[in-house]
Amino acid sequence: MRLITATILSCALILSFSRPLHAETDFKNTNPNFESAVKKVIELIGKNDREAIANLVVYPLHRKVPLPSINTPSQFLEVFDEVLDEELLKAISSSSISDDWADMGWRGIMFQNGALWLDEDGKITAINYQTEKAKRKRDILIEADKKNLHSSLQEFLEPILEWRTKDFRIRIDRVADEKYRLAVWPAQKETSEKPDLVLNNGELLPDGSGGNRHYDFKSGAYLYRCFVNEIGTADTPPGELKIYKRKKVVLSQPVIEVITGW
Repeated sequence: MRLITATILSCALILSFSRPLHAETDFKNTNPNFESAVKKVIELIGKNDREAIANLVVYPLHRKVPLPSINTPSQFLEVFDEVLDEELLKAISSSSISDDWADMGWRGIMFQNGALWLDEDGKITAINYQTEKAKRKRDILIEADKKNLHSSLQEFLEPILEWRTKDFRIRIDRVADEKYRLAVWPAQKETSEKPDLVLNNGELLPDGSGGNRHYDFKSGAYLYRCFVNEIGTADTPPGELKIYKRKKVVLSQPVIEVITGW
């Protein structure tokens, strides 16, 4: 029973990035609204019409953890300079539709190498560019986050997520380039307490090109696979934990609360 509990604990999920920053295929000109959608954004940013820009965003607008997501136009205006600085605004307002923007099919419209994404109607769906102001704020939040963790978990590069399933509190951190750590507590415990389970050397793997992905953590005969469901139906949970023993599923549990991450 303890082994199953440990296995259960071991899987928790998700990180995320809002859109892929690199695309394999250029779908330019497949969307008839491509040029008009891009022109609208260029014009608004050129006028520095902050209120109109805020109303052009699809919310929530996710940012790199632990920066909080932006949920309303008023929140966007409060942190406008953290999201869009003069460098990015100038790059967009002076951009060439043919050279700097690309229609990536169902993924949306991409500016440069994924700094900003639009949907087919010209709505801003993701901003992957990070301003210097946001970087400084994020560094402060990460240091504060470390101090609130159990001492055994305070060494990491960046937090990825913290979620709850029915029985567990789960946290994933990036501890090295392309290496992730999973820590798990019973659902009622705090992260300042010693975790019941820690698994290192986790890997992030994509599930197709739509943004869904999973983290794998291995321990002996067990594989702890943590799914991130960025695309799904209205009933799809944000993530799912599955534990395998020699390729057989021995436990499956959906995420029911997102504490940090998305």
